[in-house]
Amino acid sequence: MKKATMATAIGNLVEWYEYGIYSYTAALIGAQFFPEKSSSVALLYGFAIFAISFFFRPLGGIIFGSIGDRLGRKKVMVVTIMVMSSSTAIIGLIPSYGSIGIFAPLLLILMRMTQGLAAGGEYTGASVFMNESAPGRRRGLFTSLLESGSLLGYIIGSIFVALLTSGLSHDDMAAWGWRIPFICSLPLALVGMYVRTKVDDTPTFIQMKKENTLSKNPLKEMFSTARKPLAIAFLNVAFANGAYYTLLTYLPSYFETQVGLSTMQSLVVTTSGMLFMMILFPIFGILADRYGRKRFLLLSSLLAIFTAVPIIAFVSGGSSAGPIVGYFALGIIVAMFIGVFPSTIPLLFPDRVRNSAYGISYNVSTAIFGGGAPFIITSLQTATGNNLMPAFYLIGTGLMAIVSIMLIPKTIKKATTNGAIESDTHSA
Repeated sequence: MKKATMATAIGNLVEWYEYGIYSYTAALIGAQFFPEKSSSVALLYGFAIFAISFFFRPLGGIIFGSIGDRLGRKKVMVVTIMVMSSSTAIIGLIPSYGSIGIFAPLLLILMRMTQGLAAGGEYTGASVFMNESAPGRRRGLFTSLLESGSLLGYIIGSIFVALLTSGLSHDDMAAWGWRIPFICSLPLALVGMYVRTKVDDTPTFIQMKKENTLSKNPLKEMFSTARKPLAIAFLNVAFANGAYYTLLTYLPSYFETQVGLSTMQSLVVTTSGMLFMMILFPIFGILADRYGRKRFLLLSSLLAIFTAVPIIAFVSGGSSAGPIVGYFALGIIVAMFIGVFPSTIPLLFPDRVRNSAYGISYNVSTAIFGGGAPFIITSLQTATGNNLMPAFYLIGTGLMAIVSIMLIPKTIKKATTNGAIESDTHSA
């Protein structure tokens, strides 16, 4: 389990490290690849290219999900971490617009598309691997560590960029300094790939392969055998990643544009909040193992619905403590859900189509409600002029989660390392 945990967590760390370094260098990237535009337009282009990867995540879920069901869960994890990191490193090596003209932004877009494909298989593949490998009585703990690895990668990326920004002149950072963290993702991935090649495939896959019961066409089969789990996962992920990306990608800019914090103040609030959530994930995972998963998912959704408005109102109310208190309060609510749902949802799917079905439902929902969260909230806020729109977004996705949580069965079964069937009733 130590090897399995390290192998899965390091992939999520690499994926979110990339998100962190890109989000904090988007302005510099925009200026390098769109130099004829104004600074604000270049930044907009930079973030637009950032969003491109989300549109390709569902396709990645289809491709790598099918590989995982037909050829092995382990193979997916080995391939995705190298594809993700190779494309990240190449971004750091692409010449600027001034050197190769229009080919520079085209190559950048191509690499972001490739990253999206890899990301579509990375998280769900690692989650399935960990769910099928971990003992039921501790599955919440082990799967929650995937989420802690994700935030750790994001934090490492943001700190790395901050250190380079403080240590280099603005001209050096713009010319070549921003490339360093992208190139540095490659050695990190090589370590991750090495660790992943040293772990065995999951007991579930090994048993299916031994019994010759692997699906030949999991993409077709899942629509006849996994329709209910597909809907449950889609609605759960809508709240999980809708809330997650609201905290990580929307609120930092909300603090600056609506609350009046400086960029550094916003960075301090969000980074400290992420560290707090990173600690909370395994705590909620352990509690869910002991007291039941569904009750924590339900409690988190209800708390979001009934407290989102007063929390956001307090954040934007002018109090100096508003941003930090509000961010930490929302962090507790979101961490409760994020720390528990990865141990609950994947095993709802039949063994033969688990990678494919979870990959598609998770990534389609993430692309809409996760990657689309900043755009949706900003559009609604602009149209209505209501600063409480982030709260209403949380309420809407929370209601979707409650509907799906009530459909989750009380008992989940999976194969163990000796081929026996283990029942996990802690989801009750």
